[in-house]
Amino acid sequence: MLVPVTLRTFRASDLDALTALALQAWEPVFDAWRAVLGEELYALAYPDWHRSQAATVRTTCGGHPDTTLVAESDGRVVGFAVVVLGEVDNQGTRPADLELIAVDPTAQGRGTGQRLLEAALDLMRREGCAFANVWTGGDDGHASARSLYERNGFTRLPVVHYYRAL
Repeated sequence: MLVPVTLRTFRASDLDALTALALQAWEPVFDAWRAVLGEELYALAYPDWHRSQAATVRTTCGGHPDTTLVAESDGRVVGFAVVVLGEVDNQGTRPADLELIAVDPTAQGRGTGQRLLEAALDLMRREGCAFANVWTGGDDGHASARSLYERNGFTRLPVVHYYRAL
């Protein structure tokens, strides 16, 4: 069911709310990675994922304020998406990355991610981008993200990411 969601651009005052909701939204991702990697390797690779992901959200949103979209419902921030526009290459092609996207777990499954994705793609088109790129995981924690992208015409490129303790 779609709920009334208003989309707007980022404000510096959003950072705390965006960081908090991202950490909540991505908790299942890191739980899935812990299950795949095992405790020892997970602790080596992600010793403090909360701190590193909070820094990523702050840096990415703050570094791209004009292309960070924020979703609000009932006056509360419930999601965000960050678009990073690429440079035009020598062929005249401009790519764009959907760098981050997160929806508050209490607002998931209600169309907020869909609205954010559509708005991000519209922004990319307005900026003259030829294609959109997004990276996501193949684990259970990313299942809803993969479903969203595939429903919206993204093509999956099989990629493998390996870890090993030394």
